[in-house]
Amino acid sequence: MELDELKAAWQVLDHRVSRLEAAAPARGVGGVRAELRPLVIGQTIQIVAGLALAVGAGSFWIDHRDMPNLLVTGLLLHLYAIAMIVAAARNLFLVGRVNEGAPVLELQRRVASLRAWRIREGRWFGIVGCFMWIALIVWAFALLGVDIVATRPGLVGFQLATAVVCLGVYVVVSRLARSPEGRAVHRARERLDEIARFEAG
Repeated sequence: MELDELKAAWQVLDHRVSRLEAAAPARGVGGVRAELRPLVIGQTIQIVAGLALAVGAGSFWIDHRDMPNLLVTGLLLHLYAIAMIVAAARNLFLVGRVNEGAPVLELQRRVASLRAWRIREGRWFGIVGCFMWIALIVWAFALLGVDIVATRPGLVGFQLATAVVCLGVYVVVSRLARSPEGRAVHRARERLDEIARFEAG
């Protein structure tokens, strides 16, 4: 190899190393994991809220085993609380797999898995949430000593109709959403794409 060719190859290599060194901070504190930090905080809060709801709903349906309306209400809320805990735990697990030291392609695959899960769970909680607030109202009235399913069936029917309208609105809004996976995952994916483009040169 001629001296000029050697110098040119060395300059290309030096330029490549410089670009990788410049990209390194993006993988660190201000990188992909930093973008996911709000998601981690939110999911931790969700686990705490789910545990509190599970305890409250669990004791509620146990205390009202002889009242079918309230028993079913308590069981629904209990199952919803468990779903909150499980969904949040899976989110934290998937975020934990996003290791900044992994190759970019592997990071992209893991963030894609997190994104797919976030979209699926978001749809599930969105649909179920349109109806679950009715159980919360029934529960709240029951804590005040009133079984509104038995005493105000018309009110519950109106709430169900409202829930159907809520579901329709949710379907429309979810179709228009630009980042159904949530802002944190959306930003993390954007940051990862930037790093991939940067490292590709």
